[in-house]
Amino acid sequence: MRIMKLWLNVALTAALGLGIGACTVVTDPSSGSSATTGGSSSAAFMNRQQQTAEFAKVNLERLRNDMAAGQGEYLGSLATLLDIEPSRQPAFFAFTQDKFAVLFPTDRTTAAEMLATLERELRVDPRFGQRLTLN
Repeated sequence: MRIMKLWLNVALTAALGLGIGACTVVTDPSSGSSATTGGSSSAAFMNRQQQTAEFAKVNLERLRNDMAAGQGEYLGSLATLLDIEPSRQPAFFAFTQDKFAVLFPTDRTTAAEMLATLERELRVDPRFGQRLTLN
């Protein structure tokens, strides 16, 4: 069941860029939470950075828990959004666990702050820096 939820979450996340006009994005199929973008043609498609930001914002506590544990379905979905190759994902999971105190320096750390720090930390790491496609 857990793997099925992960694949569903990844599939829904990947489908974010395929909407036409106004789109409703289900970010966590198990909770029923969703976010809606406007209907203008400029807002019809979210780019990868916007998808990642929205996903992190809606799932921040789950990401915090997964990063602390060094594994989890939401962390896997974030890795997919960041275009981390499946073979590199275990290293990414360990990386976020090792950098947890840097990524979440306080309990008030926002998703935007965490993502900015994650991007900075990934860029200086030789395992990820050259392949990072966050923006």
